[in-house]
Amino acid sequence: MVVSIMIKNHTHKYKFDCKMAGGHVHNILGYTENTIGIGSFHLHFFYGTSSYTNHTHYFSGITGLPVKTENGHIHRMQGVLELNDMHEHDYEGYTFEEVSYASDNTQSQAVT
Repeated sequence: MVVSIMIKNHTHKYKFDCKMAGGHVHNILGYTENTIGIGSFHLHFFYGTSSYTNHTHYFSGITGLPVKTENGHIHRMQGVLELNDMHEHDYEGYTFEEVSYASDNTQSQAVT
Protein backbone atom coordinates (compact mmCIF):
# COMPACT_ATOMS: atom_id res chain seq x y z
CA MET A 1 0.00 0.00 0.00
CA VAL A 2 1.34 3.44 -0.92
CA VAL A 3 0.29 6.48 1.08
CA SER A 4 1.04 9.97 -0.16
CA ILE A 5 2.06 12.46 2.51
CA MET A 6 1.98 16.12 1.60
CA ILE A 7 4.24 18.49 3.50
CA LYS A 8 4.05 22.23 3.06
CA ASN A 9 7.42 23.86 3.59
CA HIS A 10 7.05 26.38 6.37
CA THR A 11 8.97 28.42 8.90
CA HIS A 12 8.17 29.59 12.43
CA LYS A 13 8.97 32.88 14.13
CA TYR A 14 10.51 32.77 17.60
CA LYS A 15 11.27 35.35 20.29
CA PHE A 16 12.17 34.82 23.93
CA ASP A 17 14.64 35.87 26.62
CA CYS A 18 17.72 33.93 27.66
CA LYS A 19 18.62 33.28 31.28
CA MET A 20 20.58 35.97 33.07
CA ALA A 21 24.38 35.73 33.10
CA GLY A 22 27.01 38.40 33.65
CA GLY A 23 24.33 40.67 35.13
CA HIS A 24 22.24 40.95 31.97
CA VAL A 25 19.74 39.13 29.75
CA HIS A 26 19.83 38.62 25.98
CA ASN A 27 16.78 38.02 23.84
CA ILE A 28 16.80 35.92 20.71
CA LEU A 29 14.44 36.30 17.81
CA GLY A 30 14.23 35.17 14.23
CA TYR A 31 12.74 32.59 11.91
CA THR A 32 13.48 28.89 11.67
CA GLU A 33 14.65 27.36 8.42
CA ASN A 34 12.27 25.32 6.21
CA THR A 35 10.86 21.94 7.19
CA ILE A 36 13.11 18.88 7.46
CA GLY A 37 11.22 15.59 7.78
CA ILE A 38 7.83 14.06 7.06
CA GLY A 39 4.46 15.22 8.37
CA SER A 40 4.34 15.32 12.15
CA PHE A 41 7.94 14.08 12.30
CA HIS A 42 9.63 17.26 11.14
CA LEU A 43 12.23 19.64 12.57
CA HIS A 44 13.72 23.02 11.72
CA PHE A 45 17.27 24.39 11.92
CA PHE A 46 17.72 27.82 13.49
CA TYR A 47 20.65 30.20 13.99
CA GLY A 48 21.39 33.83 14.71
CA THR A 49 23.15 36.41 16.83
CA SER A 50 22.18 38.23 20.00
CA SER A 51 23.91 41.48 21.01
CA TYR A 52 24.00 43.41 24.25
CA THR A 53 25.92 46.68 24.68
CA ASN A 54 29.52 45.70 23.90
CA HIS A 55 29.36 42.01 22.94
CA THR A 56 27.59 39.48 20.73
CA HIS A 57 26.73 35.81 21.19
CA TYR A 58 25.98 33.39 18.35
CA PHE A 59 23.46 30.57 18.59
CA SER A 60 22.28 27.66 16.48
CA GLY A 61 20.38 24.43 16.88
CA ILE A 62 17.61 22.11 15.78
CA THR A 63 14.06 22.39 17.10
CA GLY A 64 12.25 19.56 18.80
CA LEU A 65 9.44 17.65 17.10
CA PRO A 66 6.11 19.48 16.70
CA VAL A 67 3.90 19.91 19.75
CA LYS A 68 0.24 19.94 18.67
CA THR A 69 -1.74 23.03 19.64
CA GLU A 70 -5.36 24.04 19.17
CA ASN A 71 -4.61 25.84 15.89
CA GLY A 72 -1.53 24.03 14.58
CA HIS A 73 1.79 23.27 16.24
CA ILE A 74 4.87 24.74 17.93
CA HIS A 75 8.46 23.53 18.39
CA ARG A 76 10.65 23.57 21.49
CA MET A 77 13.98 25.36 21.21
CA GLN A 78 16.79 25.12 23.75
CA GLY A 79 20.53 25.60 23.90
CA VAL A 80 23.34 27.87 25.01
CA LEU A 81 24.48 31.13 23.46
CA GLU A 82 28.11 30.84 22.41
CA LEU A 83 30.68 31.83 25.05
CA ASN A 84 31.75 35.48 24.79
CA ASP A 85 32.92 38.16 27.23
CA MET A 86 33.69 35.33 29.70
CA HIS A 87 30.08 34.15 30.04
CA GLU A 88 27.32 32.28 28.23
CA HIS A 89 23.51 32.24 28.44
CA ASP A 90 21.15 29.25 28.47
CA TYR A 91 17.91 29.60 26.53
CA GLU A 92 14.70 27.65 26.31
CA GLY A 93 11.44 28.56 24.63
CA TYR A 94 8.98 27.72 21.88
CA THR A 95 8.33 28.92 18.37
CA PHE A 96 5.14 30.83 17.65
CA GLU A 97 2.20 28.81 16.42
CA GLU A 98 1.73 30.84 13.24
CA VAL A 99 3.72 29.61 10.24
CA SER A 100 4.95 31.22 7.02
CA TYR A 101 4.78 29.01 3.95
CA ALA A 102 7.67 28.80 1.48
CA SER A 103 7.02 29.87 -2.09
CA ASP A 104 7.86 26.44 -3.54
CA ASN A 105 4.51 25.30 -2.04
CA THR A 106 4.60 21.58 -1.35
CA GLN A 107 7.00 18.70 -1.00
CA SER A 108 5.56 15.29 -1.69
CA GLN A 109 6.82 11.93 -0.56
CA ALA A 110 5.41 8.45 -0.98
CA VAL A 111 5.61 6.16 2.03
CA THR A 112 5.15 2.42 1.63
